[in-house]
Amino acid sequence: MLEFPTFRNAAIVKVFALIVGVFAASPAPGVAPAAESGADVVETVTAGPSFTRRPRWEFGVGGGYVAGQDYPASSDPNSRSLALPFFIYRSAVFRVGGGGVRAVAIERPRVRLDLSVGGSLSASSEDNGSRAGMPDLDFLFELGPQLEVSLIDRPAGSGGRLQVEFATKLRAVVSTDFRGVRAQGFVAEAGVDVARRRVLGSRLDLVAGFDVTFADERLQDYFYEVDPAFATPARAAHDARAGYLGSELSLGVAIRARRDVRVFAGARTGLYAGAANEDSPLFETTSSTGVALGIVWTIARSERLIDVIEVD
Repeated sequence: MLEFPTFRNAAIVKVFALIVGVFAASPAPGVAPAAESGADVVETVTAGPSFTRRPRWEFGVGGGYVAGQDYPASSDPNSRSLALPFFIYRSAVFRVGGGGVRAVAIERPRVRLDLSVGGSLSASSEDNGSRAGMPDLDFLFELGPQLEVSLIDRPAGSGGRLQVEFATKLRAVVSTDFRGVRAQGFVAEAGVDVARRRVLGSRLDLVAGFDVTFADERLQDYFYEVDPAFATPARAAHDARAGYLGSELSLGVAIRARRDVRVFAGARTGLYAGAANEDSPLFETTSSTGVALGIVWTIARSERLIDVIEVD
């Protein structure tokens, strides 16, 4: 199931990097013994999650334009054009691609429990009006368990497929400037993803998702705390609290222009009304929207195939 990335600090870069991986891979929630054959994908449409033979590894590049904000409830725009390579590797217990690195603990046709990794790039406070004069936001890395449950996976006419998945994750968060590492607490997320594959028998995929996120006090401090030393007449001191961080609604479309080329467009709206730190001077807006446009080209792939429970 396609997984949209979450908006944290410097989210605009993270969004693009993960969407490139996701649309390149549509990562598999299930795996069976590897098969030896050519590199073409072989699919069988069934009434439930079914095996699809996919290359063990793939390599390519993605490029495009992204626009969004620096961190949750920030109104400071952050946009750029990017080109990024991607690498996908699939085995029974270890996955690289689709937006992260995973170690699989439990895997069934409808349930998967794995260890997943995430992250986001740094953001300069000099470029953010409400944080001017405060410490920069460093790189963030996340690690923790993730549970995915397939609720619906069935044919949907004209060779298409409808997929609905519930996912929940709990991750520890650390920040680093590559001179030291600091723990930044925990984040918990839960959400539902919906995908309509091969709409009306075409090469068009439509995807949507809705996620709710909570964070402990340390991560809320990272985004919204204003120490008295950084207080100004326009920015009051604020002691951040644990709790609701925000919700996100995502929509996307992908078109397979050729066997090795996908074009995609996506948008994600963050909804922050009622967040635990809505009264922080660093909390600037109750909603914000980011977009991504781009292309993904798979340059090379393994001739060895592995059976995965996923319809691309």
